[in-house]
Amino acid sequence: MPEACKINHLDHIGIAVTDIEKAVEMFTNVFDIPPCEIEQIDDQGVKATLIEVGQTRIELLEPLSPDSPVGKFIQSRGEGLHHLALNVSDISQKLETLKQHDIRLIDQSPREGLSGTIAFIHPASVFGVLTELVEN
Repeated sequence: MPEACKINHLDHIGIAVTDIEKAVEMFTNVFDIPPCEIEQIDDQGVKATLIEVGQTRIELLEPLSPDSPVGKFIQSRGEGLHHLALNVSDISQKLETLKQHDIRLIDQSPREGLSGTIAFIHPASVFGVLTELVEN
């Protein structure tokens, strides 16, 4: 039997929004979250920010276009929970472990993302939840 894909902790929760500035303003005013920097990530087709919330973070994602993955997500499901991110060590090895468990991967190898080195697991393998592995 293959080894387990050990998770260190919940890294962040991703939320798809249509207006990131409005979302940041709401989190700042309503939940007293400190202002945060918004970055444009062209290769992922989003503007994004990470909001520190206690021991974890919330990632807000605004699509740069309606045909980007997050844009398509919002068109089909509306704004809301987009993904769950799990912090791991040695992400490359974790991807190999997941392959041994016949887990369907979106990313066959790690890549750089806003929160560190990342790779996505297909929602079909995780009960309908898009799941991201993060190593930082």
